[in-house]
Amino acid sequence: MRNAQRLAAAVLMLFTSAINAQSTDTTEPAPVERVNAMQFYASDKTAEILFERGGSFLSFNSSRANMAFLFNESRDNVITGAVMYDVEPEFYSGLTFSFGGKLYAGLLALENTDVVGLAASIEAAYRLPVRQFPLKLRANINYAPDVLTFGQSDRIIDWGVRAGLALTSNVDAFIGLRFLQFDTRPGDRELDKRGHLGIRWNLQ
Repeated sequence: MRNAQRLAAAVLMLFTSAINAQSTDTTEPAPVERVNAMQFYASDKTAEILFERGGSFLSFNSSRANMAFLFNESRDNVITGAVMYDVEPEFYSGLTFSFGGKLYAGLLALENTDVVGLAASIEAAYRLPVRQFPLKLRANINYAPDVLTFGQSDRIIDWGVRAGLALTSNVDAFIGLRFLQFDTRPGDRELDKRGHLGIRWNLQ
């Protein structure tokens, strides 16, 4: 239990400092507007709450950092933190590619099975150019190989797809499917593998 608490505290400290890193730099003003967002989704077995902050990170203006807490019916808990960089290609309007890294700290219900892993992350998002039906599509994949996982895990696989629709100017509703699996030494642990409903609130 102490190891689990230390893992959770380490992730929280690391990504809290990462999100706030730009505010400590006094060499020049930060001209980039920051957009905060809160997100929540749930299925009949799993739920996750996420907080995201956008702005400049490591001199990249089109970047965002997020932290999330996932829990499921089996009492598996996962704290994640990610830093992503967004690229909007000029050749296709409405399309956005994102890349970055994601840190996982899994506090599994199995006895003495705690997991830490660093995954490479890739996302693609597309907004349909239709005013009457501004559908937003998103897909992502995160993979942590054996060499970047610690504790009782050999690798982490996490992918998802989503379709969302704007309800108001700053609130979106979405449906999606996520698959999250930790390959642990006691056996594979599937933490999420069902469709879900969610809402995202963009705070100005």
